[in-house]
Amino acid sequence: MKFYITTAIDYVNAPPHIGHALEKIQADVLARYHRVKGDDVFFLTGADEHGLKIFRAAETAGQNTQAFVDANSEHFKRLKEILNLSWDDFIRTSDQTRHWPGAQELWLKLLAGGDLYKKKYQGLYCVGCESFKTERDLVNGKCPDHNQAPEKMEQENWFFKLAKYQKEIESKIKNNELKIIPESRRNEILSFIESGLEDVSFSRPKKDLPWGVPVPNDPDQTMYVWCDALANYLTAIGYSSKIQDSRFKTLWPADLHVIGKDILRFHAAIWPGMLISAGLPLPKGCLYLKLFLFMVL
Repeated sequence: MKFYITTAIDYVNAPPHIGHALEKIQADVLARYHRVKGDDVFFLTGADEHGLKIFRAAETAGQNTQAFVDANSEHFKRLKEILNLSWDDFIRTSDQTRHWPGAQELWLKLLAGGDLYKKKYQGLYCVGCESFKTERDLVNGKCPDHNQAPEKMEQENWFFKLAKYQKEIESKIKNNELKIIPESRRNEILSFIESGLEDVSFSRPKKDLPWGVPVPNDPDQTMYVWCDALANYLTAIGYSSKIQDSRFKTLWPADLHVIGKDILRFHAAIWPGMLISAGLPLPKGCLYLKLFLFMVL
């Protein structure tokens, strides 16, 4: 039986810390367990290399952005040897051969389904989270995860119709097609969804963020980092009509995602919405969250 396990891809604006090591070790234990069981395991990790935070970090370091992520990604790749980990593949989102074609193909699927549209938007943006915030997300005017006030931004961006899929995502969680354990985290994400999902800004003007995957057929826009990053679970196994030797048909849907609790909303709301829009199956089984651990079983 196949067993496709992934970790979250790590944001390489800085070298790895103990949290990155913890997540990799937890996923490694599970991968080894399934190998012992006799399963055909594919264990994926990687580097999340786009976004405003990366771009600014490279500027601060006085480095070319590609050179900056090349150097930092090597620190993360070295964890395999340092911690004796057993992952099978390491995907990088700046890889124009492996990642970009599939990420752009997924974008075109969403567009063909009528789920992407362009509009002007003004909002509060947390660079640390790489996401727009509403007032309800803030504590005393600051992002609770980064303890900093978000920046006011006004841009013309592409938006994904996430609100369109609110009821379907909610239903899949409630009927345990998309299980979330423990109950406290399941209740947390259900409360978030039931309070009303909003459409998500899925691109940035290239003049403001030249570093990223280009939006197909729109040279003035780059993909929003989370739109690009979530696609890695597909692109690493060959989700692209341009790739001949694809493992996608045999490996997808994923059996297990291992991530930190701080990105639960992206994986339990935005990611299911994208997959439903694209006509792709959701990750299998059970979502589990414990000690900053989030797993799709």
